[in-house]
This record gives sequence, C-alpha cells and structure tokens, in this order.
Amino acid sequence: MTTRPNKAVVADNFSKYAGSYDIYTTVQGEAAGMLAKILPDDGVTKILEVGCGTGSYTRILKDKFSRADIKAIDISAAMVKLARHKLDGRNVIFEVGDVEEIISGDKYDLATSNAAFHWFNDLERVIGKMEELLTENGVLLFSAFGPKTFSELKASLVSVSGEDVSIAPDTFPGRPEIEGLLRKYFKRARITERLIRESYASLHELLAKIKYSGTRGAGSDMKKAWSPGLLKKIERAYVERFGSIEATYQVFFCEAVK
Repeated sequence: MTTRPNKAVVADNFSKYAGSYDIYTTVQGEAAGMLAKILPDDGVTKILEVGCGTGSYTRILKDKFSRADIKAIDISAAMVKLARHKLDGRNVIFEVGDVEEIISGDKYDLATSNAAFHWFNDLERVIGKMEELLTENGVLLFSAFGPKTFSELKASLVSVSGEDVSIAPDTFPGRPEIEGLLRKYFKRARITERLIRESYASLHELLAKIKYSGTRGAGSDMKKAWSPGLLKKIERAYVERFGSIEATYQVFFCEAVK
C-alpha cells in the first residue's frame, strides 16, 4: 500500500502560496485543458468539483456548462477565497472542506477534479464516495499526477546523496492502483497517460516552481540537500545526466461511468 502524504502539511503549503499559484501552475493548466476536451457533451446539470484550487478549472466547467449547478470544494480556505473572486457572479457554490470527510446527500451528473486526487490519504474511500454521489450513468473524470513526476530530480538527489531519497511524488498512486479502484466501483473505466515536460533555466527555478505550485507536498526527506553547496552539486549532477534542467510530469486522465 502506498504511503500517502501528510494532508495537513499539503493543505498548509497550498494556503501559504495561494497568491502565486496561478503563475507557477502551467502544467496544471495544461492538464485542465486536456480534461476539458474529454468532458461529457451533454446531460450535465449538476457538477461536483473536487479540489477546485483557485478556480481556473471551475471557470472551464462554467464556460462549458453555463446552466449547470456547480459545487466546488477545496481544503484550503485561501484557495477558495481566490476562486470565489475569480468566479464572482458566475453562480458557483464554493465550500471549504476535506472531501474525504464530507458527507452529502446530493447527487451529481459529473464529479470532476484537476490535479488533486494524488493528494488523498484514502483514495479508495474517495472513489467509493464519488460513485455514491453520482447519478445513474454519471461520470467521474479527473487528472492526477503519477509517481514518475520529477523523476529527473529524484535521480539527481540519489546520485549526490548516495542513498535512496523520498520526494512527494513517491507517495502518489500509480496507474494500476487507480485503475483497479475505478473498476471496482464503476462499470466502465479508462485511463490515459501523458508525460508533460518543462525546461528550466536552473535548478533554483525548478525548485521555485515546485514550491509555489504546492507540488512539493511535505517536501523531500533530504533536508540537507537545500544548502547552497549541495544545490550546486545536485544541479551539476542533473545536467550531466539529463543534459539540462528538465522535469517530467506524469499525468493520468481518468474516466469512469457509474
């Protein structure tokens, strides 16, 4: 069983850097655009968005389903505050809460999420809850980062430290686990995998991207790695092995029908 991230620490990181989130989340934005292409075409009147963040994906949902009722939930009050401002006047209900703990009698035609499902402590509980909240033939559609995310960074850390090092994506569920859970609770399920790569001018720029986008989770267990001297060694090892400071994001696009 995969060890999940410390949810309290993750929530605190997202709240702390909520104001800069949209600037640094280009990959999350790209994932949202990909999700938009596989959203249902019709029959959607009630939507639950899980992990709405600052509301960028919420806006995509509202643009496509202008007449639908949307409830958007996020564990970070700071994120929800920004989302409310971004969607002001668009008739979206925002709620601060932990979807793993929320009990609702409402039913939805679509439950959807962009780049949030990898943070849950009990993924099976969430997927089971989504199935309960969906109408017959309702759709669960979400993107999630996979454990191969930042694989170049991890390899460079291991190279410098000479020992195994844990980073946040190590806690993310892999494709077999997600697919198994979806098939357990839904009659049809499909996962599409994409590798999105970004290049950075320096290791410092990559680390800033990780920090301010919240994707650092609870951080690396190699705390000493962030001293200036070791940073230079890690950057040198990174470039020697990969040719540049490039990071891979493994993204799963998951669809299931009740």
